[in-house]
Amino acid sequence: MKSPVTANAPTDVIFADYLRRQTQEGLALAADSDILKLMPMSGPGSDRYIAEFNCRGLVQNDQGEIVEFNRFAVGIWFPENYLRSVDVGMVVSYLGPAPRPWHPNIRPPFMCLHITPGTPLVSILHSCYELFTWALKNTGDEGLNHAASQWARQQDPSWFPIDRRPLRRR
Repeated sequence: MKSPVTANAPTDVIFADYLRRQTQEGLALAADSDILKLMPMSGPGSDRYIAEFNCRGLVQNDQGEIVEFNRFAVGIWFPENYLRSVDVGMVVSYLGPAPRPWHPNIRPPFMCLHITPGTPLVSILHSCYELFTWALKNTGDEGLNHAASQWARQQDPSWFPIDRRPLRRR
């Protein structure tokens, strides 16, 4: 019987090296950011992370109004086959704290990002930040949140992105 610590350890040496590199690069980005806090869930070669973004974005409040909010968290998981295939719905999940983030590509817990096999953690973090701040907004289709897609098409494009700070300090 495997111990709980080794039960989740990757058996693929290449994947284990990949995970160690992702942890190093992700923590380096977080250290150079006033916006991002990154928490690996299991040490230096973690396959799971919680990323918290302290940035301005939009949510729908209890009265149905679209208002600014300043904190968003996601869970990121790299399954053992991540270097070969990707199910975006399993890799990135919206965690909160606002129950109704307002973006065409977010319908909790799902987030629609362009992730291919082996997409680096740092790229995923940048993409999440771009969604929360509306630097990335694709309203060509209805996305995951149809109401947000329709709303976005009616807004003055100069309003976006809502938070213009870079994720990494200059």
